[in-house]
Amino acid sequence: MHWAYADSSQEATLKAMQQQMLEMNKQIMALKKEVTTLRSQQKTLKTAQASSARTHKKNISVAQQTPKAIAAPTTTTQTVASTTTTTAPTPIAQSGSMVVPTEQKAQTINVADQSDDAKKNQTTVLDLLHNRGLPPPDRGASFWSPNMPLFSSATQHDETVYVGGLRIGFPGGRPTIATDDGRYSFSIGLALQEDMGSYINSGTRKGETKGRFSQFRENLRRARIPFTFRYTDYSVNITPDFGNSTSTLYEANMQYGGIKNTILTLGFFEPRITLEGSESSNEGVLMERPAAVELARGIAAGDSRFSIGGVTYGKRWYIGSYFTGHTYSSTKDNPNIIKDQTGGVLRIAGRPYVSKDIDFHLGASASSAFNVAQTNNGKQYSFSGSPGFRLTQETLIQTGALNNVSNVWEAGPEVGFRWKRFLAKAEYIEYGINRSDNNSNLNFNGYYTSLTYTILGKPRSYDIRAAAFRAPGVEYDFDPKQNHWGALEISGRWSVLDLNSHKNSIDGVNGGQQTTWTGGLNWYPSPHFRVSLNYDHIMATSTPNNPLNTRGRNMDAVAARFQAAF
Repeated sequence: MHWAYADSSQEATLKAMQQQMLEMNKQIMALKKEVTTLRSQQKTLKTAQASSARTHKKNISVAQQTPKAIAAPTTTTQTVASTTTTTAPTPIAQSGSMVVPTEQKAQTINVADQSDDAKKNQTTVLDLLHNRGLPPPDRGASFWSPNMPLFSSATQHDETVYVGGLRIGFPGGRPTIATDDGRYSFSIGLALQEDMGSYINSGTRKGETKGRFSQFRENLRRARIPFTFRYTDYSVNITPDFGNSTSTLYEANMQYGGIKNTILTLGFFEPRITLEGSESSNEGVLMERPAAVELARGIAAGDSRFSIGGVTYGKRWYIGSYFTGHTYSSTKDNPNIIKDQTGGVLRIAGRPYVSKDIDFHLGASASSAFNVAQTNNGKQYSFSGSPGFRLTQETLIQTGALNNVSNVWEAGPEVGFRWKRFLAKAEYIEYGINRSDNNSNLNFNGYYTSLTYTILGKPRSYDIRAAAFRAPGVEYDFDPKQNHWGALEISGRWSVLDLNSHKNSIDGVNGGQQTTWTGGLNWYPSPHFRVSLNYDHIMATSTPNNPLNTRGRNMDAVAARFQAAF
């Protein structure tokens, strides 16, 4: 679960190899010059053979010396081999959580042989000086993201500095201080997302309230600053979030990663469920998750949820399970809560088939609020669907407050399929609200399907630690002079959320149905920055208990996001 990190000794090795190549090139040029001279001598000898007998004898004498001269290149070549022997690159061997140089006896390097061990070592050193071109995570790094090891360079220009037994560097772009043995470390990250956009058509009909659907609005969607403290296999993550016009705590938890392919967590955390919900917000195919997924996350998972549990995974399988409680903000902002909610989440996923060009993902998620929070107004619960972007607090479809709720649950399958640069995803989610009085239990559903194509950069890859797909990889940072354009992808999604249940019955709910068509572009000029442009077309059926949507409402919106991630 740990990755290698580049240090000054590895950079010194690379520089030594480069110097070695320069010296070899000089010697090769010298050999070419000698060969040219020998060919000139041979031409002169052939011309002289037609001269006098005296000159002929002299030419014979010169010709007898020619084999020694021709042998010179062979002698010089042996000298090249001898020279490379003394400057053979140091191989890299893995030890625990680090990749460290190991001593090796001198050996001859054949630069023409692509399979030579020294050539492989050179590639290894170069790889250590570059990351995988993927964004850092949107939370404390610790044991989660594959491109966030304890130490490895964020770009080819990053260096690790030694100061009094400490390493100071930027793994994945995060400022990190660690002891030389890697036992202690501390890092600071950033996930900043600034949104702006417009509801270009709010679709108000006669008798309806217009609502807060502004023609221009901006929103600091996320402003997370992850602090990660780590001691060997233990870590503590504290991440405040200043986004969405409020200051709150996104996470405050302790983790243990000493068991192979397992991460255990205790504290306020985001236990991730569903395929779309398991992707980092820094890497989503569109600016916001589907309404169906957001509704599922809010039951017993989602941001800053008190959690006890963990995940375990392999190359083809994944299991995540947590016992959960209230969210951090619920007890902080709601003084009416008498007894906190308790619940749990479970997600099982795997890859039945995987190859270089194909990732086939199957899974299922389920979560439940076993005991809904008790408030001064009793055990109440409500469902609602956000209209796409978080540029308003309004909702078009909603159940309203439901009384005497004993428990709430959701469950559904998920599928993902990547073929080369194409990625398709789909999920279906069933929701249930069970009531303790004589009223009927309620059932709702939601689903979506999406298609993404990577135009520039590396195609999206699969992350076994999250059983989800990662962002497209940036091979080279944006630089038009070098014809480097970063990574670019285009996405489309169709999503539906239906909050109608027994709507013609006296104890039923007519919460409405919302269908959203979304198209978008993501451009990553570098792994640390992203610019997104999305368009939403929203169609909602009537919701009698909502003055914003008594007759049914259609609207259009366009938004852009500017993201920085370190």
